[in-house]
Amino acid sequence: MATQATTVPDLGDEQWSQLLTYSAGGQRSVVKQTAIRTGNVVVIVSGSPTLVDAHLDKALAKAQSR
Repeated sequence: MATQATTVPDLGDEQWSQLLTYSAGGQRSVVKQTAIRTGNVVVIVSGSPTLVDAHLDKALAKAQSR
């Protein structure tokens, strides 16, 4: 398993993101974890790097609307 810090869009007061790369049984997988805090709302999205990037702003907007 390896980790690598990645860039995050400036969507909140604090943001953090990393790529997790791991291998098992000859298969390699990459997962992106991104966390954004705005005020007292924290959103953590994890999954395929492309999908995390595509849906991060929507997830944050939905969490803030509640």
